[in-house]
Amino acid sequence: MAAAAVSSAKRSLRAELKRRLRALSAEERLRQSRLLAQKVFTHSQYQKSKRISIFLSMQDEIETEEIIKDIFQQGKTCFIPRYQFQSNHMDMVKLASPEEISSLPKTSWNIHQPSEVEVREEALSTGECYGIRIRTLGCSQAVMGC
Repeated sequence: MAAAAVSSAKRSLRAELKRRLRALSAEERLRQSRLLAQKVFTHSQYQKSKRISIFLSMQDEIETEEIIKDIFQQGKTCFIPRYQFQSNHMDMVKLASPEEISSLPKTSWNIHQPSEVEVREEALSTGECYGIRIRTLGCSQAVMGC
């Protein structure tokens, strides 16, 4: 019974957060994205990491493009999500460049990602990886570490 109540509360909270996010202007979302990016850039774990996983942003979320560009400018290796179709499995796979994103196929959620058949380096199978989790709905700050 308690699990059902928690699940219902989470659904309600997510719906409210989505409503608030949609109400933000594009300018305000960009302003907040830049503030978050600056916090990420100055974080000691980000600065010392060589391999970083990050989600690609959706239209109504904090923009991660600036962070992705910085990862490459700093000579770090970038990994992005690849979800398996009709599954909850996800791998973080290597991205060749920020420019590559626009050429990747889109999922049913309109998110760019490498195709499932394309062989790519996976972050967790080839070494340590520092993750930047920004995409989570309702997260009040970037959650760091992987």
